Amino acid sequence: MSILNADITHILINDLLSSNGGGPSALLTLASTTRSFRESCLPYLFSEVRWPHKSKASNEFGLHFFPEGLWPYIRHFRLEWFDEWTEPTRLKWGAMDKDGNYIPRDLVKFELAIAKMPKLSKVTLSCPFVIPRSLFQSLGLSRSLSAITFIDTPLQIGMTSMSPVTFKQISLTPVGQALRIGDGPTDPRFSDITYFIRDWRRKYRSQASWRQVQETQSSIAFVKTHAAHLTHLELSGSLCSFGALSRIDWPCLKTFALTGNAPVTQPYEPPTHVQLFSVLARMDALRDLRLLFSQSKAQEFHTLGRDDPPDPAHTAKLATLTDFAISNACKLDGILNYMTSLQRLAILAIVDLPRWPIALGQAEVDRVLTDVAASGCELTDLRIIIEDKLTPDVCWSITSKCPHLQTLEIERCGYHDGKSVSSWQEFLEALSPLSALRDLRICMQFPEYDDVDEFESWRTVRKDCAKALATGLKLLGRVGFEYRKRAGTHRYQDAWLDFEISRRKGGAVELYQLPSMWYPFPEVWESSQLPF
Repeated sequence: MSILNADITHILINDLLSSNGGGPSALLTLASTTRSFRESCLPYLFSEVRWPHKSKASNEFGLHFFPEGLWPYIRHFRLEWFDEWTEPTRLKWGAMDKDGNYIPRDLVKFELAIAKMPKLSKVTLSCPFVIPRSLFQSLGLSRSLSAITFIDTPLQIGMTSMSPVTFKQISLTPVGQALRIGDGPTDPRFSDITYFIRDWRRKYRSQASWRQVQETQSSIAFVKTHAAHLTHLELSGSLCSFGALSRIDWPCLKTFALTGNAPVTQPYEPPTHVQLFSVLARMDALRDLRLLFSQSKAQEFHTLGRDDPPDPAHTAKLATLTDFAISNACKLDGILNYMTSLQRLAILAIVDLPRWPIALGQAEVDRVLTDVAASGCELTDLRIIIEDKLTPDVCWSITSKCPHLQTLEIERCGYHDGKSVSSWQEFLEALSPLSALRDLRICMQFPEYDDVDEFESWRTVRKDCAKALATGLKLLGRVGFEYRKRAGTHRYQDAWLDFEISRRKGGAVELYQLPSMWYPFPEVWESSQLPF
């Protein structure tokens, strides 16, 4: 066959990726057709890779690494070591030192390859052991690396040896941080009791007091080293203190996300909100602030405090933010009144597993919308998790107080079907004033159907509703409906059934079901395909 123009091949590959929700299956099929297509597909197939693999190893050569010919294509490398390999009774691909700590083998294969990965821009580390300093030093010599993520990995001061690399994005999550956002999808490993009782994790918890001190010091020292160039920082409250962060300048930081437990404030220190704004005052370029703490009865986080009127310096900082995400663990304290530049707002319900969060009630939702309207901002994106059943009245309130919305997502925490007292037409009428609305996700209630119904009536009724909304809302390009999905033998969770809307000449509407999507925490604005 004749060789296609490179631009056409590029368009074809991107179309396959988008139509398949970013999955590689269609691309693998294309790559297997001809040598030319294979070479064109390799940069896409191996742009993000995970290592090691259980099935790719031998006693003679150990863990097999990627062929050197693929190294130039790798942009995101995920080092995800398997927990069970560290179990004393099932020890694999490593050994225990005299203190009972697991020491992995074959990491040198990755260390030596880093220098030959010219496009490597991001590394994610999820390892049940302390990362050796030699790996950090190899990463530090990379000329292309700009982002690093630590997940469920013990942190030590050795991480500061990554030099002279300059990071623009850093994400630090402590061992064992397992959060539930609403009642949506969670990582399947958190549903397995073995995750929590692994030998290394039990040992880690038994040393929690001194480890937290050590990891907090290491984390602060690490982010301080790169603070001058950071544009994106995700940091667990368990790994920092406001006092330490407020002594660092962050001239380029645009996105700042705090997750997990709120940083501990000592009795002799200023109130929490004062310390928070002392940190924010050092972030001149900040536009996206996310306070995504887990809900706790023992601790309330007041974002603005009880001062009346609030400190003018604090409200002036709030007026510069364009994106703001906050969890139900935080008291809003009228903070939205002062966000005059706000464009995107997310209010989530977050709690530590295995508990279930309590989302905003109707009265709280009304207060939020009133504060947004009072600020005078032109909000374009709203994502909110609610506790009560959605009604057209709530939609009317949203459309009247946020008339510029282009993206609207209303999720019910613990959705369930049942007899709806409102018709589709009532919801359509309530949403119709949103003339710029393009993306809609809504927790409308539908009749209850058996989830094993072979005719999938639950899906059909939602598709019919999607067509009705697409017909009435002329600019709508995507619509989704919440439903209750079986996630185990006796377990259910909230999920979304999404449709892309295609409009034909003459006003005809066609719907295409999209793959299952989710927000990989702490991302709150852009969803991606569910990986499990």
